Amino acid sequence: MKNALIALGLLTMIGALPTVGGAAGTSDQSATSTDSAAYRAAYIKRSRDEIQEWRQKLQDFSERTGAKANRAGNAADNELKAAWAKTQVEAGKLQTASADGWESAKISFGKASRELSDAWDKIRPQDK
Repeated sequence: MKNALIALGLLTMIGALPTVGGAAGTSDQSATSTDSAAYRAAYIKRSRDEIQEWRQKLQDFSERTGAKANRAGNAADNELKAAWAKTQVEAGKLQTASADGWESAKISFGKASRELSDAWDKIRPQDK
């Protein structure tokens, strides 16, 4: 199976990478209004939910293909692993972004999330 190595790699990555959680923002966060603070909190919650959905999807995929892992992965496998790692990192940055860095963190997470979805579509086009 062309996706054999990804099963083991993703299971390892799922456990090794930090989870997205904790309080939104840091002590130097200075939301200018209740509306923007509420928007940010809602966006962070959605990002956590998205990460959890991807974690479950990748774990299920790994479990289904894990027993068949018997050869090196291909470029699409590597792209998926890299996209998953990047998405988790960018989601974590949402948690600590200052008010000044919030928009940049949000854009970076959105881009990483799209890249993960694109990489998934290459591996599992039937799951679009």
